[in-house]
Amino acid sequence: MNLNILIAGVGGQGNLFASSILAEYFINQGHEVLAVETIGAAQRGGSVVSHLRISDDEIYSPLIPAGKVDIILGFETLEMLRNFQMLAADGRYLLNDYQEPTVLCNMEMDTYPTDESIAAALKKSGKKGYLIKATECAREIGDSLLTNVVMVGALCQLSPLLNRQEVKQVLAGKSPVKVREPNLKAFDAGGALVKSAMGQP
Repeated sequence: MNLNILIAGVGGQGNLFASSILAEYFINQGHEVLAVETIGAAQRGGSVVSHLRISDDEIYSPLIPAGKVDIILGFETLEMLRNFQMLAADGRYLLNDYQEPTVLCNMEMDTYPTDESIAAALKKSGKKGYLIKATECAREIGDSLLTNVVMVGALCQLSPLLNRQEVKQVLAGKSPVKVREPNLKAFDAGGALVKSAMGQP
């Protein structure tokens, strides 16, 4: 098996925790795993991109080559679009419908893409994927910081390469006691969001 997952978001969204859950799951399955993050002023809401490479063979670089990403998780809309060219021809995306204005946008030196232009860009790409309201869902559970776990739960519903119950066990083991229950609830909610987006009951 060879699988490349890219997580694109901004600082404070929990990219690293999400990638660590997935990495531990695949290691437990006996696969070779390499993971690395590229970070730009992450604590100030800067770009955070996590590369996660899984294989049955030796992996020589933790960075995924352009055009070789099988699944891209967009924790933030613009950050996913910035990395969209990384997606393979038959790759899929899972995008959180959430916008974090850049520093330049806040300084009125730049303009965030409109919903219409974003939708047009996704359609023009011809890539298959789903748009879900993960941050909105996380807030309903109790904290927007649960967005990353909602996205992991959504990914597990989307990809048959991930066993939901076994990933959930990894999540439970890595979660501090005080946030374990909300994390598990967020995980299940993410799966429900994708099922709804796919038109499944």
